[in-house]
Amino acid sequence: MGILVSLFLLLAVLCALFVLEVRRGTLARLVDVLGDRFAPLRGPSTAPPLPDDGPECLERLNRLDGLQSKRLDAFFNDQGCGVAYPVLVQAIDGIDIEGRGLTLSCAAAERFSQWVSDEVTPLVRKHKKEPLVRIRHLGSYNCRKIGGSSVWSQHAFANAIDVAGLEFEDGSILTMTDHWESEPILKDLARTACDYFNVVLSPEYNALHHDHLHFDLGPYRTCR
Repeated sequence: MGILVSLFLLLAVLCALFVLEVRRGTLARLVDVLGDRFAPLRGPSTAPPLPDDGPECLERLNRLDGLQSKRLDAFFNDQGCGVAYPVLVQAIDGIDIEGRGLTLSCAAAERFSQWVSDEVTPLVRKHKKEPLVRIRHLGSYNCRKIGGSSVWSQHAFANAIDVAGLEFEDGSILTMTDHWESEPILKDLARTACDYFNVVLSPEYNALHHDHLHFDLGPYRTCR
């Protein structure tokens, strides 16, 4: 009987530790790191290819109706971070990008603009929300590595975007932190983004993403 009780207590402790690690995101980060390290063993990505056609991409951006953007000079640093064809995305279809906009690689700017035009605006109508006036975000370019790993984040190459919420004409605001479970439009945003970005991580992925949707153009496809 004593052995059974001991085993039960041990199992309870292990379960508690597992829940704690999941909430902290440690296991998720470990999976990501191992996944990147053994990526060649997983075969080619099924994600849309990331074009290496900077000048042509810039020409395509110029032809996108409703995109307000500004071409920036290429920049790099001694850590290897930087962008060859950066673009400052300021507004899309009259929807303001919070703050001074987002500094993105041309490829990321193209995908983001297409997603907003093709998916976000129709979703606002579908869910009977007021006209969307602003997309809130937590940034794009950031010379850093994935948390808890030695792998460079796609943020380091301006290939990533963190969307935090939506702001509407009547002054109402939806955020991932406060409305992820109560407002279906936010989950629809994540679902549709999977057709435009190679990686989409939502608050359901781990605790580190509780306040934003992470989109990037990394080499392998993940939609969580």
